Amino acid sequence: MGEPEEAVALKVIIIGMVVIFLLSLSVIIFFILYQRRLLAQQEKHQKIESDYQKELLKTSIISQEEERSRIAKELHDDVGAMLTTTKLYFGQITPELPPEELKGIAEKMSSFFDDMIQSVRSISQDLRPVVLEKLGLVEATQSLVQTINDSGKIKVRFKNNTIKTITKSKELNLYRIIQELITNTLKHAEASAIYVELKNEENSLIILYEDDGKGLKQKNLLHKKGLGLKNIESRLSVLSGKIHFFKKSSGMKVKIIVPV
Repeated sequence: MGEPEEAVALKVIIIGMVVIFLLSLSVIIFFILYQRRLLAQQEKHQKIESDYQKELLKTSIISQEEERSRIAKELHDDVGAMLTTTKLYFGQITPELPPEELKGIAEKMSSFFDDMIQSVRSISQDLRPVVLEKLGLVEATQSLVQTINDSGKIKVRFKNNTIKTITKSKELNLYRIIQELITNTLKHAEASAIYVELKNEENSLIILYEDDGKGLKQKNLLHKKGLGLKNIESRLSVLSGKIHFFKKSSGMKVKIIVPV
């Protein structure tokens, strides 16, 4: 003899509510920890004294606020909406519900839980790519390049000549710098090819970046206009790094130097 239908329905309700509570709690904790990390970065930047570094700090805060708003929107629109919908399904469960309808509701809720898990994973991936966490900067860059090449929109060539280990604490900023350079090319340069190289010179990590697009206007380089360039400079200030722009008749070529 199986359990009474009322007992089965009650178990489904209890288990479902526990799952929703744990998932909601994990999302809240995740967002709080991310905010704390942003605040810690801001506190580091507040020590910068020069006028230009203060401008970089302002740019960094704007960028962080935009990122925070984006994540909050994704949590609200995606995860929040799915939690609300799942709650509505829970409201339909009663001890009198026929087994066929109970099964259908359970399947729909399971699908919503799968979507919520995927959304949280996607947000986590944006914050810190899994491949970067597990394998490091070189493999994460290779993965990024492969993803772009797979799109077929542009050809990216990546070469790794590093012989020294990159400190874990620096990897995320270095990865974001490469990502920012590629994003700027894709958005503004109208290029067909990108070249990225990592190598070591003495006690420094060198990032060579080049594209065959329309290049950057000299006045923009002089005044470091554009949020993309300011974001790169802001991250480099944390890394004690420097960026050098080569003069070219077409395209863009930069050399980034970061002490390791």
